[in-house]
Amino acid sequence: QLSAVPLRGERCCSADMSSPADWFNGLPKVTRFYLAGAFISTCAVQLGIVSAELLYLNMTAVFSELEIWRLLTNLLFFGGFGLPLVFNLFFLVRYSTQLEQGRFAGKSADYLVCLALCALVLTVVAGLMGNVPFLSQSLISSIVYLWARLNPTQPLSMFGLFTVQAFYFPWVMVAMSVLMGSSPVPNLLGIFAGHVYHFLVDVQGLQLRAPRFLQEALNDIPRAPEAQYRGNFGGHAWGNAGRRLGD
Repeated sequence: QLSAVPLRGERCCSADMSSPADWFNGLPKVTRFYLAGAFISTCAVQLGIVSAELLYLNMTAVFSELEIWRLLTNLLFFGGFGLPLVFNLFFLVRYSTQLEQGRFAGKSADYLVCLALCALVLTVVAGLMGNVPFLSQSLISSIVYLWARLNPTQPLSMFGLFTVQAFYFPWVMVAMSVLMGSSPVPNLLGIFAGHVYHFLVDVQGLQLRAPRFLQEALNDIPRAPEAQYRGNFGGHAWGNAGRRLGD
């Protein structure tokens, strides 16, 4: 529905990648995992492997039946194959990539924490509202909002008809939803969640850093070396610290 001019000096993907696999592997880590999860969940539902009834956010099932996977799967499923899925994945690849390679360059774990906070805010609000089964589109709106905050003067072309600055892009998405007969609630929730992160981190200066194990898992920092004195079975290698009898 909407097209956007890429950031100057940045590319959404590398032009010299010769295959879809190369393109996919060239995406930053968190964006790549999110895209894979969205594609797998869509295919699983479309092929009848799982039912969408098992994926949507159901707080009763989460707390009463411990179906905790719903807290994640509702963020991954964008619906069946069609234009809405294509547009959402396009927004995910473009703006999540630029956000992860820009503000969170070399800090994919911190970007994952950012998305986790936005997802937490969305889940709490959805729980209070009680009628928001899927939050995937809202999380995409949060990503777009944070990208727009980072690049407020970036020009974006709407259908090639007119151009707006990126700062207004999230609100254009809201307006387009209304004009197309869809509910603006998902986009508004995403804007709210993204603004919560912006307020806490950029305005209040709160340092939201990923734990070390997550930074190591995403290769943001080198893994801590193994202890210098450990035996083959995990025990301590005592070395020459002992004394011989008679010494």
